Amino acid sequence: MIMKRESTLHLLVLLAATLVLAAQAGSTDATATKPRVEETSQGSVAVTFIFDPPVVRLDRDILLTIRINSPTNVNVKLPPLENRVKGFVVAGSYDGQPVVRDGKSIRERNVRLTPQISPEYRIAPMAVTWKQPGTGLDQWFPTKPVVLASEPLMPDDPGKSIAEARGALWIYPSLKGFIGYTLALLGLAALAYGAWRLFRKVRRAVQLRRMSPRERALFELAELMAKDLIGHALVKEFYFELTMIVRLYIERAHAIRAPEQTTEEFLIIVSQDPRFSRDVVKRLREFMQAADLVKYAGMHPTQPSVDSAIATAKTYIETDESQSNISNLKSQI
Repeated sequence: MIMKRESTLHLLVLLAATLVLAAQAGSTDATATKPRVEETSQGSVAVTFIFDPPVVRLDRDILLTIRINSPTNVNVKLPPLENRVKGFVVAGSYDGQPVVRDGKSIRERNVRLTPQISPEYRIAPMAVTWKQPGTGLDQWFPTKPVVLASEPLMPDDPGKSIAEARGALWIYPSLKGFIGYTLALLGLAALAYGAWRLFRKVRRAVQLRRMSPRERALFELAELMAKDLIGHALVKEFYFELTMIVRLYIERAHAIRAPEQTTEEFLIIVSQDPRFSRDVVKRLREFMQAADLVKYAGMHPTQPSVDSAIATAKTYIETDESQSNISNLKSQI
């Protein structure tokens, strides 16, 4: 029996504690959501500002109620809000129906304020004006300045996760963006390579134009040897380029259009030209005819034959009498 009474007593105590905590929580919530009221008065005229909710949050608008309480024979003008708010945008307003109670006139204006990002949320003092009954004299008094507190959208401590997010964060591009960037880089690389090739080509052309026929022919012969066409089994291509170097040299040095003539036509012309000695014509004939056998008859020359062809071309270019005379004249000048 005693145990039953103790159990019942424990249950009553627990129930009472639960009711007290619930009442305290309800009181706290009611206090937290209770609108803020600011009143200013002078004589029989009172102006009340009511802010609901009382704290500024960027995700909620604030309803400002301006309530004027005055005698019925006193016409009080509602104060304008233009240029009197800071941190808010006036989103709209409307006036309620006047109410007369106990010889007093109560008028209200409801204003919707939208908060903006601002260091301060403030309602500056406003002038409340009316005319004194009987005398008609203008009367006025200023309202109190009101500064509203603000709270962040996230009341809890953001912790380290948001603090770390303030730094630079690499965002990987999409597949489409990656392909676009790659194509753009390849295009720029191709453009740069083309510009480099064009620059080298123009520079080489300028260098060749400044050379004498002999210097140019020897330069082209050195380039041909650097290609190593013989080592790559391109014997026919080698002989084509070797004979073309000699023909172009004769064209530049002696004004004979050798590249456009057959071997027989070329040999007939040089044999009739007094600038070419019999020994030179003989060496050119042997050189050209041996090269034709490789180029057109498919003959495979031995290495000594290749060396002999190279030596013949180089010796002729270096010992050409007409170019030697020109070089001597330049040196004398």
